[in-house]
Amino acid sequence: MQVRELIVSSFRSLISNKRRSILTMIGIIIGIASVITILSLGDGARIEMLKNLQADSSGQQSTEITFSPSNDAKISGFNNDDLARIRANAKVSKVTVQSDDHGILSSEGTINGKSITASVYLATTANDSEIITGHGIKATDISMDNPVALVSQSIAKKGYRTNRNALNSGIEINGTMYTIVGIINNNAIKGEFYNYDVVVPRHVFENSNATVNANTLKLTFVSGTNISKATTDIKDQLNKIGSQHASGSYEFFDTAAMLKGITAVIKGITYFIVAVASISLFIAGIGVMNMMYIAVSERTQEIGIRMAVGASQKQILWQFLIEAVMLTLSGGMIGYLAGLGIAMGISAFLPFKASVSLSTFLLAFGTSTVVGLVFGILPAKTASNKNLIDILR
Repeated sequence: MQVRELIVSSFRSLISNKRRSILTMIGIIIGIASVITILSLGDGARIEMLKNLQADSSGQQSTEITFSPSNDAKISGFNNDDLARIRANAKVSKVTVQSDDHGILSSEGTINGKSITASVYLATTANDSEIITGHGIKATDISMDNPVALVSQSIAKKGYRTNRNALNSGIEINGTMYTIVGIINNNAIKGEFYNYDVVVPRHVFENSNATVNANTLKLTFVSGTNISKATTDIKDQLNKIGSQHASGSYEFFDTAAMLKGITAVIKGITYFIVAVASISLFIAGIGVMNMMYIAVSERTQEIGIRMAVGASQKQILWQFLIEAVMLTLSGGMIGYLAGLGIAMGISAFLPFKASVSLSTFLLAFGTSTVVGLVFGILPAKTASNKNLIDILR
């Protein structure tokens, strides 16, 4: 018999015993559905965790380097030279300094549609120092959380060409829009820190930027960068030639390494549960074997007739083996679809979506095929080893 004829014959044999075939397939369906559900939910949880802790919506990844002074002195660990050196790194797409010690940080923003990176001083009291035009930030602005700002001459000219045009216009800092009420000197300096370009009320800024940390350099990398290695290289560079390398140390907590450990634990738990669920596949395989033995016993005359008309033992073996594989493969594909449906339904009530990948399909396909081959081979051999003379008697 040709392969096509063997497949058609096997299919007809299964169809002729629909009820028995369906009942036998139920075990396979339950086993595969359980495995696919667990894997899809486990992968979904792992991917969501990685996305939330390590990358933003565009796929860019962020890390943080902190500066720890060697004594209690209020020293800011990063200056303009440090930022310029790091921004020259092709792997870095964005650098933001958070320096709570002096109330000054580096922030991204826009003025009249033009992007800027400004050193922002967070004022906690009325501030009218270095004013050239307009007025300073008043005590009422601080107490009432008015979104007002002072900007340097260079920032004002970049956005509005003249100081006068800039007054009472807007500047956006880290997503918050402020009204410019005064222009300050370009050389305004606060404490031991570097020049600042913008002054805003601290409370207004912190209300919209709750994640501000002290003496922290936040780095955002382009997609595909090995962030652990890149951040470690930058940290080592800062510890050698950073502006405050002699007054403290620059440190980096490798979240990527931590995430690898967490994902390894999640994978281990997922695979353990999958192994437990796979027990049902073993039980289902025994059911397939039992069904095939019954089929061999019931079709003894059919086997004899096939042998009498020239069918070889190999053809008889493949006949029954294909039946077993078709049975388990059909159950596997139904179980795969059922597992995906269950996983999607469950994930609708969870804060993450189930992950569907080609690997889960290949797992369902491969497992179903292997179960059919393993538990169908003995009944198939029994059928092929029957003696024609004994059958005819």
